[in-house]
Amino acid sequence: MPNLTRVAVRIILLDSASRVLLFEGRDLSDTEDVVRFWFTVGGGRDENETLRETAERELLEETGLSGFDLVGPFHRREFDFLNHGEPQHQIEHFFAARTARTNLTDSNWTDLERKAMTTWQWWSADDLETKDITYFPENLPDLMRQASTLV
Repeated sequence: MPNLTRVAVRIILLDSASRVLLFEGRDLSDTEDVVRFWFTVGGGRDENETLRETAERELLEETGLSGFDLVGPFHRREFDFLNHGEPQHQIEHFFAARTARTNLTDSNWTDLERKAMTTWQWWSADDLETKDITYFPENLPDLMRQASTLV
């Protein structure tokens, strides 16, 4: 039986106004293509990679940016979900970083990211709490506020 536990990192990447970078994702198992949700930079840890190395790789891959002063992990969550229709147990380790650079590139995105991610946007905690959108993790505004004190 395959190992269904995935170790991942998430990065609360804040801009100078303490807005967080989120990507809009779609569920590839959704045949009607109507499911949309927002999530932070991050992804699964490769074999023999440290959590910090994973965070640095994911930041470069998903934003085109590097050279961040990462703080963390400062938070951890463990949960079960359907990853594009497949059962997945995930353990996430959260890092915080801040940037003045908000121009991103998708030139390093993987094929899966190109299929599953539709756009990106910088969100304030207040906007997340008042807009009718789905975002993960559910306590993201609190994590943003905590990250803002760290970076």
